[in-house]
Amino acid sequence: MLSFKKKDNPKAGLDLSVEKLALTNTVTIEALIQVLIKKNIIEGSEILEELKKLQKNTKVLKDEVE
Repeated sequence: MLSFKKKDNPKAGLDLSVEKLALTNTVTIEALIQVLIKKNIIEGSEILEELKKLQKNTKVLKDEVE
């Protein structure tokens, strides 16, 4: 588990697991995408196209995006 300490109070720590950090990041990105779609700034299909481009150029993304 990771431990983060505030500069003003080094004794107070915030323990976060990697899983919780990843989930928080995922939920935040999903919320941002939903706002962009609702405001007609971007379409879902555009996001999928970009994910497919990233998948081709990134070794980390091995699962196929549909």
